[in-house]
Amino acid sequence: MPETAAPNPSLVTRLVRAAALWMVPALIFAALLLTWLYRGTIYSSFDDPLEQAVTDLIATVDVTDDGTLDLTREPLDPRYQRALSGRYWMIARVRDDGRLAPLLASRSLYGSALILSPRSAAGLQSSPGEALRIGSVGPDNEPLRVVARSVTLPDMDTPVVALAAADRRPATRAIQQFAVVATVVLVLLSLGLLAAIFAQVRLGLRPLFALTDRVADVREGRAVTVDGRYPAEISGLADELNSLIVHNRNVVERAQTHVGNLAHGLKTPIAVLRNEAGSSAVIDADIVARQTNAMSEQVDHHLRRARAAARGQAIGLTCDVDDVIGALARTLPRIHRDKDLIIDVDGEAGLKFRGDKRDLDDMVGNLMDNAAKWTRGLIEVLREPIGEKLRVVIEDNGSGIDDAKFETALKRGARLDEATPGSGLGLSIVVDLAEAYGGDLQLSRSPLGGLRAELTLPRAG
Repeated sequence: MPETAAPNPSLVTRLVRAAALWMVPALIFAALLLTWLYRGTIYSSFDDPLEQAVTDLIATVDVTDDGTLDLTREPLDPRYQRALSGRYWMIARVRDDGRLAPLLASRSLYGSALILSPRSAAGLQSSPGEALRIGSVGPDNEPLRVVARSVTLPDMDTPVVALAAADRRPATRAIQQFAVVATVVLVLLSLGLLAAIFAQVRLGLRPLFALTDRVADVREGRAVTVDGRYPAEISGLADELNSLIVHNRNVVERAQTHVGNLAHGLKTPIAVLRNEAGSSAVIDADIVARQTNAMSEQVDHHLRRARAAARGQAIGLTCDVDDVIGALARTLPRIHRDKDLIIDVDGEAGLKFRGDKRDLDDMVGNLMDNAAKWTRGLIEVLREPIGEKLRVVIEDNGSGIDDAKFETALKRGARLDEATPGSGLGLSIVVDLAEAYGGDLQLSRSPLGGLRAELTLPRAG
């Protein structure tokens, strides 16, 4: 069995997913940034007492006469007095191997010593007076935050290092708790934002859903057009849908009209043939010929109108008016060599006809050919835009026709001069095609003396 194509995700899903694609990474970045900033704040407040303790140690240490160190006043924090309390201080010198040799230490160290790596010790010696913040391990194997400074005391040739340290696990726990709280808050914020975005998208797309329902009403016959007021972004779509609905209705009505006209036109010839067949055994060939010719003309006429209507209702067809008129202006003088035709084309160039090129050829070609038959040598063609339509005016300097005969000239099969070759269908074809495109053809007397034909058609662009 053929695989069923997976349904396309809805527009709501697409928009919410697009919002989540930028929102979730942004919130994760915000959580990391807030945690990093909070960590910096915690360690800054954590280091301040340690730096103060180092400053107090340096200020209160004295060098005795025998070269030993004596502390006139120990730091006031009682945790420095309690064994393994997590608060420690020490004054030491750096040995040749890079390790520290304690000179004075807090009771909280309980006989142990603070440890610095040789690299950190070398860093202290290379930057005397500057505070160094590093990590270490305490006497109870607890992680420590250490602030150390290298100074040279009076009456001493070698520098000593003053250190203050504190157990950093409380700070680490505070940072971790903040990270957890920030993550939970931002997750809840993400869910809330996604829910708000979903509701906003659903609310914003409500007119589109309403438009879908209105289209369904038209399809089910509950409405004739898509009704309702829509936002500017959708109102154009609703208008185009209504235009398409009207277009389809017109196509159906035209088809029904053509079928009805054809049926009506064929009734009389069929009735005559039926009567002729039933009245005698011998059928008059002239009657049969006339009636069959009439039937053929009816069929050809309505087929031509149906094709013209179909092309007139087609969507997306355009052609250049200049191409059609230019080709005819080059061809007609060669066809009517006996008249030395001069065809003067004027007006706005670049106009486009919204329709089939063959139909424009038929309409303009019939009018220009008719002018060429009757002119004394001059034909003027004017093309100009009129709003959303275009107008092609064709005039000649022939004898023209009487005003009373203009309507007769537009009827199917009408011929005002039997001496001139033709079937009398030319102007009728132009009328049929023009009406199929929603245009018209008007005849009047030309200032040149002959006939003036004004053809109005829909314009593209």
